[in-house]
Amino acid sequence: MPVPDLAKKPKATCLITMVHGTWGRRSRWFQENSDFRRALEAGLGKEHITATVRPFLWSGKNSVFARTRAAKELAELLGSEPDDTSSIVIAHSHGANVAFRAISRLGSRGARIHLITLATPFLRAFPTWSGPSFGETFIFFFAVLSIPVFLLTGAVMVTLTGLDLSNTVFRLTLLSSVVVISAAASALLVRYMLNPSPKVLPDRERKPWAWKPFILAEAVNYDSAGPSAPKLLVIRGVDDEAALALAFGAIGTSINRFMLTGMWKVLYPLATVLFFALVLFSWLGGYFLNSESSLHVDPSLIATLAGASYLLFTLGTVVFLLLPGLFNSRFGWEFLVGAMRCEVATDSVPDSTHAQIVTLQAPYQPPIPRRDTVSILRHKIYDYPDCVPEIVKWIKEHVR
Repeated sequence: MPVPDLAKKPKATCLITMVHGTWGRRSRWFQENSDFRRALEAGLGKEHITATVRPFLWSGKNSVFARTRAAKELAELLGSEPDDTSSIVIAHSHGANVAFRAISRLGSRGARIHLITLATPFLRAFPTWSGPSFGETFIFFFAVLSIPVFLLTGAVMVTLTGLDLSNTVFRLTLLSSVVVISAAASALLVRYMLNPSPKVLPDRERKPWAWKPFILAEAVNYDSAGPSAPKLLVIRGVDDEAALALAFGAIGTSINRFMLTGMWKVLYPLATVLFFALVLFSWLGGYFLNSESSLHVDPSLIATLAGASYLLFTLGTVVFLLLPGLFNSRFGWEFLVGAMRCEVATDSVPDSTHAQIVTLQAPYQPPIPRRDTVSILRHKIYDYPDCVPEIVKWIKEHVR
């Protein structure tokens, strides 16, 4: 009768699902015969762990709802596994946000899944009903746009008709055109770009635009700290591109907070009054200088300079209003417009009571690049020499 080899370790088995990040389908880290796959399978083999590896492909679009659809598909895939499966998900960048949402959909079963994240900006959204009203923002936009619209519309009408402001019909037509154009443009910008707070809680089906911040939050947020959250290994780098994304989110949120708390009621109304006063002073100043002093200043020149200054002010206003959306659109193009009442939070580590965090140092780069040199993009943390050993070590400790 053969004597059993007591020194030989029993084999453990696991099923590993790899999830790429934004635009990650073109990368090769999760594909068969890639350096990452070969190193991972070899490392697990040395620890007597048998692994079945499969990639999960999704569109990779920089879209909140694209990640939501991917999370639903991944949840169906993970939910189809037998209950006794040792399931491990390795996700890179926004792929980890997809994986977290997918695991959250599985309820208590999600607590049995192991999640390993690589260079991930963990994303959450916090909507609110508070903020400037439609009336406040409409009046502000109307005041800001009226002079540029007046100058541009007047220039077009003079070019087309050859008339000037001395013509009564021309003046009335110009005035009515300015009011209509400014009002229409203001209403569209306020509603669809800024999405102000409604006075009465609207019906979600009849006014979905007002609910956009809450719809985005529902599509973004997930449970990372509850009893159904997965066991978690967070692998992050020193100042990788994910850290840059965190900075973008912090800047956008800060600007957004400033806009909501002070700009509408203090800063921009005051600036608007000052610019109207500048235009008025330019006309009166030019009149007095021409009539009572030896200095001859053309009032039209001063008015033109004032108008040009106001155009710059208008352009700066629009750019400033777009900044929070531009920063936050880094996490999904849906944040670009209509999400002013939604603060975006990004963290290098999620809220979790059972997460292990590993920070990898960037590998040494030789002065003269070689063919085997690691990518200069630090976001490609899966290429780090220490990445796979940390994953294997953690799987060895947690997989039964």
